[in-house]
Amino acid sequence: MVRMQKEIAVAPCRICGAKRGRIIRQHLRYDIKRNVMRCVKCGFVYLERARIARRYYSGEKYRAHHGPSLGKKNSPRELFKAYLPFQYQIHESMGSLLRPSISLLDVGCSAGHFLHSLKGKVRTRVGLELSREEVSFIRRNLDFPVYNVPIGEAPIREGLFDVITSLQVLEHVEDPVGFLQNIRKHLKKSGTLYLELPNIDDVLLTVYRVKEYEDFYYREPHLSYFSKATLRRALQKAGFEGEIETVQRYTLINHIHWITARAPQQSFVLGMTPTIVKNPKSASAKRLNEFITRADREYRALVGKLGLGESLVFRGTMRT
Repeated sequence: MVRMQKEIAVAPCRICGAKRGRIIRQHLRYDIKRNVMRCVKCGFVYLERARIARRYYSGEKYRAHHGPSLGKKNSPRELFKAYLPFQYQIHESMGSLLRPSISLLDVGCSAGHFLHSLKGKVRTRVGLELSREEVSFIRRNLDFPVYNVPIGEAPIREGLFDVITSLQVLEHVEDPVGFLQNIRKHLKKSGTLYLELPNIDDVLLTVYRVKEYEDFYYREPHLSYFSKATLRRALQKAGFEGEIETVQRYTLINHIHWITARAPQQSFVLGMTPTIVKNPKSASAKRLNEFITRADREYRALVGKLGLGESLVFRGTMRT
């Protein structure tokens, strides 16, 4: 990380409106040259010139560099197959929000893995997604409606949904507060917003201080980097109130790999899998896997409780 520079004049902060910031980094993943700024008033971290064309997501450019397998463009079917087995973790975090009587909108639904996982758990499922390839995959293979437009342009009646989810999306949008306000329009008065997004206080950044992880963490499509405090401020400004916590979904083995190898594992699936012996047949192998699984569960729970999990989770309602 570059040394904190003196305050400089910047475009208004998208959270508090302040026009003074500091450069905290000067490059992103893939060695892209770009300043990462921190607002001197509220602490919000964001990319300088925080905007990105819609065609970046609607075409093939985004998935050519960002997906569940490093160095490989994944097809929508590959995305679906990689992410689907781990959706139960989101179900556990949502808890009683998932009921057979509710209608749910997922904003930024990717290849539809989360909505597909809710089949039989909720009454109505609707998705919004900008990627034309992923929308085409959903329409050909899955059984819920999906719209290929941003939330502000969705041809959906306002006040329609009991629950709106947006998973790993808020960090991508140019105007976080405006995005949340558009979501608000589509919630019932008693409805609930459920968000997951990266946590800038991730333990690998703040405690272990793995430089290579920091170089990997900041990336071109992530325009905003939230802490609990800055996320709360954005939500309050958009008219929401509720609880923010952190969760750790990547495993203890993934963190040990970062700390020792100073590099990412090659796929999302590896990073989410706690066992060390595939298809164990001997009693010894099974016991070793059981031990690692228990240790992993305790580690991830502790990291989340300390507020250092890789993702922030918000569950809340509209302020009255």
